[in-house]
Amino acid sequence: MTRGRASATIVLGVAVMIFVGAPASALPTMIRLGYTDCASCHVAPQGGGPLNAYGRGIDVAQSLLGGEYKPTKDGRFMQDVRLIVQDQGTWARDKPGVDFFRPRLMYRNVTSISKAFRISATVTGEGMDMAPRPALMHDPAVQPSTFFVNTALIHYRPSERLEFAAGRDQLPSGINVPDLAPYIKSRNRMGYYDAPTQLKMYWGGKRYHVMPFVYAPGGNEDPGDREYGAGSLAEFDVLGNQRTIAGMTIRQGKEQNGNRRMLGAYTRLGFGKWGILAEHDVTDVARGMMEEGARQTATYGQVFWAVREWLVASGIGERFRMDMPGEPYHLVAGKLEVAARLTSHATISVGTRFERNVITGRLTKAVSVQASFKTVK
Repeated sequence: MTRGRASATIVLGVAVMIFVGAPASALPTMIRLGYTDCASCHVAPQGGGPLNAYGRGIDVAQSLLGGEYKPTKDGRFMQDVRLIVQDQGTWARDKPGVDFFRPRLMYRNVTSISKAFRISATVTGEGMDMAPRPALMHDPAVQPSTFFVNTALIHYRPSERLEFAAGRDQLPSGINVPDLAPYIKSRNRMGYYDAPTQLKMYWGGKRYHVMPFVYAPGGNEDPGDREYGAGSLAEFDVLGNQRTIAGMTIRQGKEQNGNRRMLGAYTRLGFGKWGILAEHDVTDVARGMMEEGARQTATYGQVFWAVREWLVASGIGERFRMDMPGEPYHLVAGKLEVAARLTSHATISVGTRFERNVITGRLTKAVSVQASFKTVK
């Protein structure tokens, strides 16, 4: 990454944030404040979409300029536009450095048809350097797109604690971190360009949350990689204090080129200013020319500390291992990140990451700066 280009990106990001205002997802770090799931602040109980009136208030309260907030009510038509700008430099000792600059423009909308029915959609335009998932023996490639429909759902909520949704979306995830690069997402078919068609149910109580689902291809897969399957997510507040969540995920899918079975466990723990997010998944994969099935394990752990309500520092560790005849695959990674929510509309994050291939010994390092901006109506 050239010094001039990186400096220009940082200056541009700060300038835009000051005069415009970044999209911070509600984040699973909210567990430290007693928010057991996404339903309190988001219109959709799975999270990741527009905020409701309460969520918008929390969004402002957690920014550096929290005093700006003026109460609003939910309307029939809610939307936001988000711009995410990232500049990242990656290098390894035996390879030339790689620099990429990726802008993404995202539009999200929720429209209420009636008290029980609503529709939601998220579309993204992506420019310059795109990041497809490469093809491996045990996992198919996913082609990038300059225009992508992340979400297109119709929702039916017969009661406050029960909701059904049908359409296109990412599969439910245990810790639901907004970063899509971790192995538990990118290697378990939950990356940025994975948005299968699905029917899912959300059923929650004071101490529990269950989300069974069935899914089918999203339309951007190769013919042999069009997967059909079913699964469920279930979690429980262990101590009943809204800060000790433990859960499990299960999923089984089948495609023309093979099948996969996944079983995972996760936890979200909050302790005032800091907390822990952790997930471990085990997946059995049979695919293509593999004479025997293979087992992959993906582990994610994050310790975060809210220095201030608007400033969060995180230390992240990851491990991915694939055991298959003739082609073992073993990666470990670590990341340090600081994210600052300057206003309810603007966030900037700076991070450094290393990844080591245990089999080959190759060490890859990366430094990234990301600025995010959003408008809400």
